[in-house]
Amino acid sequence: MTAKRIGAALVAVALIVVALVVRRVVIDDDDASAGPSTVATTAPPTAATELVCATELAAACRAVQDEFPQLVVRVQPAGTTLDGLVTFQDAAPLWATLQPFPAMVDELRTRDPIGYGTEPLAASQLTIATPGGGRADALTTGCGADPLWRCIGAHAGAPWTDLGGDPAFGRIRPSVGLVDREAVALASFANAVAGYVGSPQINPATLLDDPAFLGWLQSLSGVVNESDISAGTPLATMVTRAGTLDIAATTAAEVAAILASRPTELDLNYPQPLMWAEAVLAVPRGAAAPDGLAAALTEQLSSAGWGPARDATEKVPDATTMVALRKLWQDVAR
Repeated sequence: MTAKRIGAALVAVALIVVALVVRRVVIDDDDASAGPSTVATTAPPTAATELVCATELAAACRAVQDEFPQLVVRVQPAGTTLDGLVTFQDAAPLWATLQPFPAMVDELRTRDPIGYGTEPLAASQLTIATPGGGRADALTTGCGADPLWRCIGAHAGAPWTDLGGDPAFGRIRPSVGLVDREAVALASFANAVAGYVGSPQINPATLLDDPAFLGWLQSLSGVVNESDISAGTPLATMVTRAGTLDIAATTAAEVAAILASRPTELDLNYPQPLMWAEAVLAVPRGAAAPDGLAAALTEQLSSAGWGPARDATEKVPDATTMVALRKLWQDVAR
């Protein structure tokens, strides 16, 4: 490199250094003249005054009510709460419910999200209960390699003898419950659809293009009317009115609660793909739950047969899918 080129390079470097120094001095002077900096502050969270509980968690909520007198506690179906929150304008309540109902709210009100954050409480595996005496064995052997819910929907209304059951069993009468109202019922319906498609990954947009699916759904939902679910859930109805249905979508926790309250003979089948109901405490953005509320609810749920939240290794589908499945049920099955 010639001396002339070296000199030009040094001049260029010097100019860059000078520019940086000048820039720093100007910025520092501007910062100094601006006076003390303003630090953005966040408003403290507002203490919540209301707790709404899904019916599946009613006993736990009522058990802790006296510990938190600052809270007004209400119990109602998760679907009812969901529909109300979609147009809610006041401060949203705390919500003890199942996943993914809190996210389903914002899925339906995208312009003004509530922004629920959730704290896991407990989990319970979705299962299928039948009266003792051989129906569970008939499902196992008669359905064979066919996914259990796909098999049940295909044979709903047919004689149990089609699956190798006793003629005395009569017709196959399944129920997933009040899907548009109860959280476990919607989760069970998602589990049933996952069994039909053979995967936990459900694409609701493709289901209506499958004529076989529509026939399966109408068969699954058409044997037991929603008005026949007189005790609130398929399991409670089956135990109290044995002639109404004989295949009940439920959770292991509800089975434990039923058996603790009244001795009865029940058999369980666990459908593939395995799914879990996950109970959570949902807190709206900008609000705060009372200290100890989540722990108290967890303790009550644990004593009622729920397992730790970490047990939920295979959860139900996401909020977008669950909103679509609920709408599908309302449009086709109900």
